Amino acid sequence: MPVEQVRRMTIAGWVPWLLDSLQPEPVPGVAFDTYVRQDSVLVTSKEHPDREVTNWRAWLPLNSKNRPVSRVCPVCVERTTDGSLTFPLIMQLPITLTCPRHGCRLDAAFGSYAFFGWEHSKTNDRPAPRQVVIQDARTEQALRIGTVALPRRTVHVGVWFRLLRTLIEELSIPLSKLRTRPRRSIELIWRKVGHPARAGIVGAARTYETLPWPQQEMYLEAAATAIHLVETGEIEARGTLGHLLTPEPDRPAHDGLPPRDIWDEAREAMTEALTLAQQDPLAAEHMLAILTSLTRTEKTFRGIRGDLIDLDVPETFLPPTLAAMRSRRTSPGLSHNSPVAIVHKT
Repeated sequence: MPVEQVRRMTIAGWVPWLLDSLQPEPVPGVAFDTYVRQDSVLVTSKEHPDREVTNWRAWLPLNSKNRPVSRVCPVCVERTTDGSLTFPLIMQLPITLTCPRHGCRLDAAFGSYAFFGWEHSKTNDRPAPRQVVIQDARTEQALRIGTVALPRRTVHVGVWFRLLRTLIEELSIPLSKLRTRPRRSIELIWRKVGHPARAGIVGAARTYETLPWPQQEMYLEAAATAIHLVETGEIEARGTLGHLLTPEPDRPAHDGLPPRDIWDEAREAMTEALTLAQQDPLAAEHMLAILTSLTRTEKTFRGIRGDLIDLDVPETFLPPTLAAMRSRRTSPGLSHNSPVAIVHKT
């Protein structure tokens, strides 16, 4: 097997896409801010409360006594006959809830980088929600081919893992520190997923990587639910990465023709009105009334009237003087339902 392929099977092989670095932070707190707070999903960057997290590396759980170091698929365990069991990278980190091969929920495995035992929970027998399966399929796709197909466009694996981790961080913000709109959205997410807000954590936010697996499960389910609600339009993702979770809005396709000139439309309307004025006395009188509506002198009136006559509008259709025109305007002769009124509306 090529060395490069073997390297991609390790965490170090996914630096800087899965996490920025495996080395200690040169400046405390910078790694967390760069990875989690540089972008946003549900809330704007300004709505992220400030907090300092040092000695942090994305997705890497802290090993401690009685803490699972991996997840295992119960179907994979039961089908193992020789006692050996491999741990794919996707099962060694708290980034998925289901087995990519069998689709069942993962159980916690205990040991020191060797498989000593696993604990099957009856609650894991329930089928995973569709939104969780979709989220895990995207994570598996990210590790398998290096890109993820999102509703708006295909993104790089690094974008996907940062989007997911940022979303988890936003779901851990104390509700009291949120404005009304994002607070209602996050409350809806936790209510839909059926878990207590912030996975039951009270008080200051805790870093996802330090949580026990049951609470990490809650956050992954909440993240999947949040993405589903954004994609269906039930909540708004106001952050810099939120638009990636919504489809591209429909835009009318260009018909290939040059854009229509508004002056062409005006000329066509004027031609139609003139043709009607050449045939209908009421239309002719109404056209003259419109063209001379701001006229104050008989000389100007006669000039406009003469122009219409030159355009083949019969002289007998037009009032001879401005005074006559004004007296005709106040008469009941022009009906709103007449052809003249219709031309005026056009």
